[in-house]
This record gives sequence, structure tokens and C-alpha cells, in this order.
Amino acid sequence: MKTTLRDIARYAQVHHSTVAHVLNGARGNTRVSPETRQRVLQAAAELGYTANRAAQQLKTGRSRVVGLLVGPLENPFFARMVSLCEEALERRGYDMVLAVRRDDEVNDLHLLQGLISRQLDGLLLWSETITQVRERVQQPDMTRTVIMGYEVPGRDSVAGLMHTGVQAALEHFVSQGRRRIGYLAPVASLTRRGDPRHDLYSHAIAELGQPPRVYSYAGTSFDYAAARACAEALSQDPDRPDALLCFNDAAALGTMMGIRRCGLRVPEDIAMIGCDDVPLAAQLDVPLTSIAYPLVDMCAIAVRMLLERVEEKGMSLQDVPARYISLPTLLHVRESSDCRKIGSSESDRTLVSRAGSFCSTVPQERT
Repeated sequence: MKTTLRDIARYAQVHHSTVAHVLNGARGNTRVSPETRQRVLQAAAELGYTANRAAQQLKTGRSRVVGLLVGPLENPFFARMVSLCEEALERRGYDMVLAVRRDDEVNDLHLLQGLISRQLDGLLLWSETITQVRERVQQPDMTRTVIMGYEVPGRDSVAGLMHTGVQAALEHFVSQGRRRIGYLAPVASLTRRGDPRHDLYSHAIAELGQPPRVYSYAGTSFDYAAARACAEALSQDPDRPDALLCFNDAAALGTMMGIRRCGLRVPEDIAMIGCDDVPLAAQLDVPLTSIAYPLVDMCAIAVRMLLERVEEKGMSLQDVPARYISLPTLLHVRESSDCRKIGSSESDRTLVSRAGSFCSTVPQERT
């Protein structure tokens, strides 16, 4: 005999509306404590209950499935993004369908079209650079979409402000006496539209009165070997940089290997800063200073904004205009950029730019 919600309610000794809220995400005034939620889930498991998603979709008009389009999962940044979004959606009773773009994929519109064809409740998209996806999500049928990584007019968006972290990184290098500060990145990131790091570096380094030093390599953003080879080449240059801001932590890790293979020291000869602050960064034998992207907060906010559009009445774009939330990026200072921290038991320091216009610790939302 098929297990029903009322069977679970009797077993767990709760009202059937509570079971519906926990298992099917039913709306209403029901509020469920963590203890009650766990009791309902345990009862459902013991009774062998399986939700019929097709029946739920016919009854409610909603699939309780959300699509997520992200960058390549070989990059730890995107792997963690998937995990965070999936966890947030699961807590609200939603499943997730994943589409992954290749690092060298210029046209990713087919991935978005594939998600749209599934009749999902909504979409979460990572879009740091300008592609056809950015144009497609502004069409009238894409109101239940949240863009992560960049502000898109007319759509709910949440992003980290890269300029706060980049500015803090360059100011930190200068405070350490560095005068030949370079930027190292894959060629693709320098040629595509929308990626902010190179422009921010060029602008900030000019304000600091230093000439730009840009080093590039042919490879993906997570190609450790290509970054290492680039670092080995620049290490042989008599006019080599004494500090490097790297595109991301993967590039920084490859670069650190190349520098040290050439007999140079980090940070004494070349100081280094990465970007994204993946968990591995703090665990290296020379812990990596990194610009911390607010990934945890960004994913939580994106899921919340999307489900408000999906579930709440009166949350159409006509009633509530598109919202944009910006989150500051911070600099976590470790041994790779600060000689004073070598052998020190001092915990990581978090820095923000001294320029007031670059610094905020409160998420900014505007409609």
C-alpha cells in the first residue's frame, strides 16, 4: 500500500499540514521547528515514502526543480558553488538540474536553452562575463532567474564587488615595499568582455603610479601547468616583478610552483596574491594570501531571491522591481605576500581598501 502524507503525520504525531510543509514545501502559515522537521523526515524514511514529483507538478503547476548554470567544475570555485546552491535548495524542498559550461566555451546559449526546455521553476546563472546568455535572460519569459556574479538590468542579481579586494591587494603590496607589481592570468580572461580583474588592476596600478606588467598564458583558468610554465619564464627575466596578483587561486598555485622551481622564494623574492580564497589556499606550506569572494553569502541570497519570485504572491517584476545586491570582497593576508608572517603563529588578517569609496561591510541592495 502506498504511504500517504496522513500516514506519516500519524506516525510522527504531527498535523498532516506540517508533513506537507516539510516534504512538499506547501505554503501557508505553518512553521516547523528543526526537531519536528527531523521527526517528519525520519518517519517518511521509515515508512518508505517517495514524493511523486510529476503528480505534484500537475497539482501545483510547479516542478520544485531549479536549474543552475555554472563554470567548469574542475575549478574548485564552481564546485563549491554547486554544493552551496544545492544545499540551500534542498533545505527548501527543491531539486537541482546542473548545466556546466567549458572554460573555453564562448557561446553557452545552448546550455541555457537546454535548462529552459525542462520547464523548471526557476534558474540560477553564474555570469561574470558577457555572453549570449546575458542577453537571453533579459527576455520577458525569464523573470524567474537570478544572476550571480554580475548585475543584469531588469533581473535579480547578486555579485561580489571585485574592486574592493583588488584595491586592498595592491595597497597591501605597496605597503610591503613592492614596486614592480604584475598581473598574471590566462589569455582568454584578458580578451573576453566583462571580466573585471584586468581592468581593475590596470586602473589601480596607474593610480599608484606604477607601469602595468601583465603576464598571460594559453590555458584554462584552472590549468596549473600552464600557469607554472608562465611563472618559470618570467622568473628568468632580470626585470621580473617583485609581486604578482593572480587571476584566481588555481593560477596562483601553479605560479607559486613555477617560482619556487626556479630557486626563487615566496614571498621574499616574489610576493603573491590569489583570488577566490578556496579552502586549500590557507593549507599550503606557504599559505596563500587571497581575495575572498563572498561565495557563501552570494549563493544563499541568490536562492532566497529566486524562491521569493517562485513562491510568493506579489513578487512579479511588475510589483517588485529587479533587485541587485552587492557584497564586498576582502583580502585575507597570509604568508605568501607578507614576510612578517613567515614562521608566525598570527592568524590570518583581513584587509579592505583604505579608500572609503572601495569599502563596505554591509550588503548593498537596490531596486
